[in-house]
Amino acid sequence: MKTKLILVAAMAGLLFNCQSEKKTTAETRTEAVEEAADKAAREMKVEAAEAKAALARRLDLLDAEIDSLEARAKKASAKSKAKLNAEAKELRAEAARLRGRMSTWDDQMASGWRTVKNEVEEGLAKTESAMKKLVADIKD
Repeated sequence: MKTKLILVAAMAGLLFNCQSEKKTTAETRTEAVEEAADKAAREMKVEAAEAKAALARRLDLLDAEIDSLEARAKKASAKSKAKLNAEAKELRAEAARLRGRMSTWDDQMASGWRTVKNEVEEGLAKTESAMKKLVADIKD
């Protein structure tokens, strides 16, 4: 009786192993590559979101500085007022352009959004520099 029971258990084990799906090495590697690609894509999305948030904060600060500049313009003489308002308008337009450009990188691949990020960073740096120069000129 024990022998029959052991024999039935062994046969059941063999049948179970024959029916179970075995993955080939290629399938296992393909899954590993797909998992790695998915992980890289998720990390890239996080990096893009963080970069976008950082640039958005810088643009918000620039907008606040432009608001401050416009408030100063209201108190300035007519000649200075016209110049400050014109400068503020240009700076605000550039900030809006940079925000618009930044919004295009959501649908782009890694190299694409990084290129746009660099473009936005350079434009923002130039605009911030122009703003600082204008404020320095006002103080003098």
